[in-house]
Amino acid sequence: MEDLEIIIGTYENLILGYKVIRNISGNGSYSLETSFTDDSHRGALRCMSVSSSGVLASSSTDDSIRLHNLRKRKDVGGLFEHSGTVNCLTFFGHNHMFSASEDGTICMWKSKGWEMLRTLKGHKSHVMAIAVHSSGKLGLSVGVDKSFLTWDLVTGKLAFQRKLKEVAQNIFFTSSGGHYVLIYQKKIEVCSLENTKIVQEININWRINTVCFIQGDIMAVGGDDSKVLVVDVMSGKTLLTLDCTGPKEEKFTSRVKCICAVSCMESTILTIGMANGNIKVFKLLLQEGEEEFENIFFYETKVRLTCLAVFNHREKGRNDVEVSENKKSHLVVQEDVNLTKNNSKDKSKVLSNKKAKKLQSNVSPKPVNKKRKIEQDSEDEEEESSSEEHKPQPPKQKQNPKKAKSTPEDKMQNRGRNRQRKRKVEQCSEDEVEESPSEEQSQTPKQKNGKKKVQPTSEEKIQDRGRSKQRKTTQNSSGQKKKLKNK
Repeated sequence: MEDLEIIIGTYENLILGYKVIRNISGNGSYSLETSFTDDSHRGALRCMSVSSSGVLASSSTDDSIRLHNLRKRKDVGGLFEHSGTVNCLTFFGHNHMFSASEDGTICMWKSKGWEMLRTLKGHKSHVMAIAVHSSGKLGLSVGVDKSFLTWDLVTGKLAFQRKLKEVAQNIFFTSSGGHYVLIYQKKIEVCSLENTKIVQEININWRINTVCFIQGDIMAVGGDDSKVLVVDVMSGKTLLTLDCTGPKEEKFTSRVKCICAVSCMESTILTIGMANGNIKVFKLLLQEGEEEFENIFFYETKVRLTCLAVFNHREKGRNDVEVSENKKSHLVVQEDVNLTKNNSKDKSKVLSNKKAKKLQSNVSPKPVNKKRKIEQDSEDEEEESSSEEHKPQPPKQKQNPKKAKSTPEDKMQNRGRNRQRKRKVEQCSEDEVEESPSEEQSQTPKQKNGKKKVQPTSEEKIQDRGRSKQRKTTQNSSGQKKKLKNK
């Protein structure tokens, strides 16, 4: 009992956690002590669910889903995929969670990393609840528009749909998986999964607000009455009737809002939450023909309660032992794999060596030519010498000797020398300009076709200059005669 923690959601946007403690008086009685509070929601809480690993998922009228780790006392974060209030949260196994919202969609989440895997769309109005078959391949959902949809969770597609006579508030699968249970306002129907026919119908005189499977096909039903009924769904028999009135109350003035069952110490702990904030805990012993119950304690939270969840911290030790054993076995498997890999590598090396020896023995050695060997040695030596030559050498340090200061006489001499150099350069350029037309004319057709030009001697250059002057004089005289004729 001391390992149990009760979490409640309120109209005041708060999540309150209570730890079960034993009273100091020593009478064997129990009570509750606050363990944590959270105000991450911005609206009234609607529903809650706890996974086997200790993750609490809660939804409120702010259209969000908040996640809390009860073991580490840490806020994991929030999911904001839905655009309407989430009416149902259910965990399936250790790795998946389903959320049904008033926006007409159902989301499937992966609890490791909280990645959204699929969005199921088929309802035209608010989705009230969803149930997942034990195989994980089939899902059933009900909505406010009296719709009943069957989902193929492997592909995420709608498999079948039909209309109900009334609006179903909730839906469950039985422990065997061969039937499903529909919860209406004042009755419970058990239908066959094969042909959807009604197998059992249980009528109740008051309005049903909450139901919970306790053990096998035994269900607890609570609503607008002071009594909670423990019913066998398949047979329709009422096994137990639990009174929820407090020790100081003469009349029951509230209503049962939420029921949650947890197995503890070879018995079942049933926690009942009322709308006025009172919590009543029962211990049930359910055996064939012997059904007993015991009232453990009654507690007043003095807040308006909307939803409730219970988590058993004792499962932590069992899970840790299992995980450690799995890790050890995994390590052993890895070691075996590594050993086999090493052995296989050694064998392959031995085989490769054997093959190499066989090949060497089978292949006869070729005769070596001495001349070729000497040539190869000389080539190798040349390559080594060339590589040494081409090796990068460290840069030589430049010597910067101090320049002597020049006198004014030296400056005048340098200026005269510079002028003489300029004159020589100008004369050479004029001579090259004069020589260019004579060279083009003197070229033979063989030289134009791409053969190398023969450079003329100094005497030939003087002769070419005289010829070019005579041509210029003749051209000028002929031009003057033409002008006179034209006049």
